[in-house]
Amino acid sequence: MTESQENQNFTSVNFAAQLSKLILNDLNNTTNKSSLTIKYTKEQIMNFLDNPRNSQKQLRDLSEYLYMVSSNYKRLIQYFSGMLRFDYIVEPYNLDITKVKKEAYSKQYFETIHQLETMNLPHEFTKILKHAFRDDVFYGYEYSEDESYFIQRLDPNYCKISSIEDGVYNYAFDFSFFKNIAEVKKYPLEFQSKYALYKKDASKFRWQELESKNTICFKVNEELDFPLPPFTQVFEAIYDIDENKRMRRIKTKMDNYMILTQRIPIDEKKGEANKFLIDLDTAIAFHNKASEALPDEVALVTSPMPIDAIKLERKNDDYDNVAEAERNYYNAAGVSQLLFNGANATSTSLSKSVVTDEQIVFMCLQQFERWVNRKLKQTGKGKYKFRVKFLETTRFNVNEVRDSFLKAAQYGMPVKSALAATLGLTPSNLVSMAYLENELLGLPDKLIPLSSAHTLSGKDGAGAPMKSDDEISESGEKTRESDGNIRE
Repeated sequence: MTESQENQNFTSVNFAAQLSKLILNDLNNTTNKSSLTIKYTKEQIMNFLDNPRNSQKQLRDLSEYLYMVSSNYKRLIQYFSGMLRFDYIVEPYNLDITKVKKEAYSKQYFETIHQLETMNLPHEFTKILKHAFRDDVFYGYEYSEDESYFIQRLDPNYCKISSIEDGVYNYAFDFSFFKNIAEVKKYPLEFQSKYALYKKDASKFRWQELESKNTICFKVNEELDFPLPPFTQVFEAIYDIDENKRMRRIKTKMDNYMILTQRIPIDEKKGEANKFLIDLDTAIAFHNKASEALPDEVALVTSPMPIDAIKLERKNDDYDNVAEAERNYYNAAGVSQLLFNGANATSTSLSKSVVTDEQIVFMCLQQFERWVNRKLKQTGKGKYKFRVKFLETTRFNVNEVRDSFLKAAQYGMPVKSALAATLGLTPSNLVSMAYLENELLGLPDKLIPLSSAHTLSGKDGAGAPMKSDDEISESGEKTRESDGNIRE
């Protein structure tokens, strides 16, 4: 091979290498990496799920991560954690009505409802549920004063369930969590005294159970003896949704993508190989100038060889893989997709699908009830006993429950407190507002009831009350939406 041929070969190889870099950079600008693959890969998740007992921390971390980056997962957690209203009443038990001293009974009752009012149960318990449906277990420590109350969440990586007392979980805390005494002093005295024991004998006092009167431990999956996020079955489906969305974005770009080619002139008369009529630097300079003038949807290829045009487009009957992935996600979660997507949804179908979901949160409600009643036993004073009864009311069924209490009250049943609870009144609110409106302001004598169907005759246009959405069929709902019963 002559020196001239070697130089030509070197030039052509170098030329091709330079052009390949230009094309590679151009293609990199058209691809998007999946945001969910930053934390864990799909293969890692499957390995965690194959051995959940030994992958507790990884699954908990993954659940927390998905809660931040996946709108589908976050809405699922918020749906279940925000469903309960935590309406409650305070009722006596083991009461001998023949020996009741009204003054002492009344005093103790008001002390109890004041304590519960200070705790602000709906707000605190809703916060607990958000963490519990994400992590499975919530470990909390109470801070309580006469007029203030809140629950501090402890790091679940340093807590573990240690016992059950009165049907309620207790937990132990890992005191290796603290790095120095300055950190411990930010916590209550119980932590400080038990940390001192830990410093004396770290192996013996590393894990110590905290006093039950100051703690709350809540677990969604009570049937399991180890923590497991309740919705691990949807983790794989979340990645499928993200992957299909990424592919859809790429396909959409490819549909609108165009490739332009410009050929480098070759001296074809002499018949020599790789005899370019312009040098490499000139070709690259023109390539760069042309690329700068093109929009992002148009690529440029510079080559000495002819290139056949390839049209990048999808078929007209392209299947929506994202929609299918989302359907699979909600099927794995066990909830109706109609709750999060209004397409083709009717109020009747929604109300029926929610009933099953309510049974899950009602089981959670029982745990909260037992914990509150244990606390009342620990702090209660006097001979009379009171306990909290949470009503099975959610954001969805509260009207139905309220109507049932209203009907029962009309027959003399002692459900006035329960009826008030469905209206958002706590026992303390009920007593205070009744005294204010009836005794002080005399509102029953000053306010005139509004006219209603019960006070109007048929001639006034009154008729049968309109049924609620839950009481009509889907066909009846369609008739109502189309005003099919209205006569001209």
